[in-house]
Amino acid sequence: MNAKTIERTCFLLAILILILVPDVGMASELHVKAGESIQGVVDKALPGDTIFIEPGEFNESILINKENLTIKSSSGNPDNTIIKGINAESYVFEITAIGVNISGFSITEGRCGVFLNRVDNCTVNDNKISNLEAGIYLFESSNNLLSNNMVYSNLDCGIKLLSSPDNVIYRNYFNNTNNARDNKFNTWNDSRGNYWSDYEGSDENGDGIGDSAYAVNPEAGSMDYMPLMEYLHSSPVLPTARFTSDITEGFAPLSVRFKDFSENATSRLWMFGDGNTSDNPSPLHTFFNEGEYVVSLIVSNENDSDSASVTIRALNASRQSDPVLPEAKLISNATGGRVPLVIKFVDLSRNADCITWSFGDGKKSCCPEPEHTFCCPGNYTVSLVAGNENGTSTTCIAISVLKNETDMNTKENLEGEGASGTENKGLIGCITRYIGGTSDEVQDDNEVQDENTDAEATGNSEPVDESKRIIQGIIHKGELESIKSSVVSTKDSVVSAASSKVHTETGISLENGTLRVQKSIEGFIDNHAPESSKNSLPEMKKRIAPWVPSFLGLAGVAFMVSMLKRGRRSRK
Repeated sequence: MNAKTIERTCFLLAILILILVPDVGMASELHVKAGESIQGVVDKALPGDTIFIEPGEFNESILINKENLTIKSSSGNPDNTIIKGINAESYVFEITAIGVNISGFSITEGRCGVFLNRVDNCTVNDNKISNLEAGIYLFESSNNLLSNNMVYSNLDCGIKLLSSPDNVIYRNYFNNTNNARDNKFNTWNDSRGNYWSDYEGSDENGDGIGDSAYAVNPEAGSMDYMPLMEYLHSSPVLPTARFTSDITEGFAPLSVRFKDFSENATSRLWMFGDGNTSDNPSPLHTFFNEGEYVVSLIVSNENDSDSASVTIRALNASRQSDPVLPEAKLISNATGGRVPLVIKFVDLSRNADCITWSFGDGKKSCCPEPEHTFCCPGNYTVSLVAGNENGTSTTCIAISVLKNETDMNTKENLEGEGASGTENKGLIGCITRYIGGTSDEVQDDNEVQDENTDAEATGNSEPVDESKRIIQGIIHKGELESIKSSVVSTKDSVVSAASSKVHTETGISLENGTLRVQKSIEGFIDNHAPESSKNSLPEMKKRIAPWVPSFLGLAGVAFMVSMLKRGRRSRK
């Protein structure tokens, strides 16, 4: 045999091996989302693949004819992953291949929930199977495991085994019209059996296991020797992959810190998408080249595995632009007014991560739309500082706060009253000076007119004694003479009282004299003011009315004290 013949023979053998072993390859994980077809994914799967069903409700009848296929709910919770048969005659799951695993579903509505048809080495666990004709049906199938299933409310029976020996069934819950039918020998317990709703035995020692066996098929020897008094469903503890990264985008070389927060995991594996891996719980990894990297964390325990991923973007450092600086900007609904002044400010800054308001009165705020009250008059500078990681920016606005109008009016009124008081005091002084003899005699109208004429002729602009003119404009000379006579009479009584050397009587005479003077002046002011004065001095009477009595009384007192002193000097 020459070399060419050997070469051809080896080539043909290689082709024959490839034909005989068509399914050589690695197992894959496939996912089915709500609304998608489980059967469609099963048809595309290869033997040994795992199909994860996402939470949702599916209406399908699924035929599984590929070996070693695993179909399970991704949540592990049968309450949120529900599979219903298409119609009352359908098998929800029909398994015709060996080594198939079904777990984590609520299976309902159909002729049968799980139908094992001439298969072995299959596993059905952690399911809820209800409202069917038969929950689980085995036909000519052996060496299969059924555990931790809740089988209830099925019309014909919970589990039916026909020509199916050597299967293991334990730790299940059965509550159906008929719980089990079995015509061969099967094992119904390990250290614990199943819960049977029609079990009538007792538990004298209180260990949770019936003291007598439950007979499934006593003639064939199918007995549950460890029936459960109560059903305690123990779902397997599944791992959950979860992690964080401190950054997901930046310029290369980009260093990223990852931290594992997975639950129920006994092992982990980081895959950084650049060919590097790690089993560190908090690895720090550097991406040196530009690109997108899918970082995955795979965790596992004795029951299952789980994974999570994130995309990291390493950017080209040469494309790095100038830093983005903040730009402070603000608006307000007013820039001035009277106290208390309430103004609303609004932040319109750009590229800012944080802001700070300063209102010029010691108050600050970090709100984007603060409302501030200025309580005191003055000029205030309101500033807004906007910042980010690259810097800060500031803008200001001036606020003018004026006094309240009420305060201003009060001040004006007080000033007006002060002026009126001055006028009143001037008038009272005039009258007092006249009565006390310190002013010239009041002239009649003709004398005043003559004096004014003389003043004009000589060019002297000074008017006649203002005291006289004011008095003559309001009170006739005769009336003033009457008041003066009353004051003189009071003076005589005061002097007489002083000569008696009785100080007490002097005080009483002084007080009585004062009252008489005050009453006399009040009388002629109220009753004898001429109407003609209203034309020349329209406001004078109104102004002096409330002030004259009191001030004239005081003037009278002063005058009488002066007379008392004169009397004493004359006696000396």
